[in-house]
Amino acid sequence: MKTLVGIVTYGAFDFTRLTIESFDKTVKSPFDLFVVVGRPSDTITKQWLDASAVPNVVHEVNMGFPAGLNDIYDYGFVHNNYDYIITAGNDIICYPHAIDSMIKLAEETDWEWISASQYDVKTLLSQFPEAGKFFHGGPEQLLFEDFRERPWKMFTGYSNERVIEPNVIKDVHNLCLYKKSVFDAIGYVDPNFYPAYYEDNDYARRGVNAKLKTCNLTNSVYFHFWSRTIKQFESKDPAEKTSNHQYFNNNRKFYMIKWGGDFGQETYDVPFNGQPYLLGGKIPLEPSIKICRRDNERDIADYWRPQG
Repeated sequence: MKTLVGIVTYGAFDFTRLTIESFDKTVKSPFDLFVVVGRPSDTITKQWLDASAVPNVVHEVNMGFPAGLNDIYDYGFVHNNYDYIITAGNDIICYPHAIDSMIKLAEETDWEWISASQYDVKTLLSQFPEAGKFFHGGPEQLLFEDFRERPWKMFTGYSNERVIEPNVIKDVHNLCLYKKSVFDAIGYVDPNFYPAYYEDNDYARRGVNAKLKTCNLTNSVYFHFWSRTIKQFESKDPAEKTSNHQYFNNNRKFYMIKWGGDFGQETYDVPFNGQPYLLGGKIPLEPSIKICRRDNERDIADYWRPQG
């Protein structure tokens, strides 16, 4: 069985490097790596990936996180013959057994969608207050800047003893394994959730409605720095200055249009209650759980992207 680990980055090179290094240090199973560089000006990540012989693609404009994930699905499932894709956030650290446990479960069982368990920086600081000296800017920033330190190693609550939580989807794209059958059933991530927010809710809703076999591995644990791209690497491009709060609200409103209610309060079994939907009066969106096409992805990004 062939496994691809895919990451979408957006300028947070130091954290992306930590993430990839954690794979090398903790994963024993064979896997390949593919990285999508979402910020066109992020030459340092591109150069490091090329020097490390890591396959990658760079977006010409900010296409958003969903489009980056779709590049990973194309690379892994459409253009190459991978059995599993593991999507990983670019500001996580894999603890021992995390990825190996997911791959082994996929090989030995019929679980199609396997998520790992998050241990985030706020939990670290709650359990180990002495780690607070490594994070700065207050509880809403938690800036990590001394990359010689490894405070996440204070936590050792991971294990190679398999513990399965059935019929659960957690942290959809921070560290999740997908079998090809998931992509066959629901297809691509919806690019309308630009540049991020609610794309994970939508993918989870489609997976649940497609009756995919999902689980969470409680013993498969990763550390999450929590929103480093937003907190430490804000873009200087005026077209990208729309507040995250506004993006979140825009995407929440679109989710409610698509599903007839907020997450957990959906009233439609299929998107748009089975009716064709014209985004902005001109971009057709299919009322289907499965998204099969990407040919309108640039038009969708242009619609949602702030102009100016």
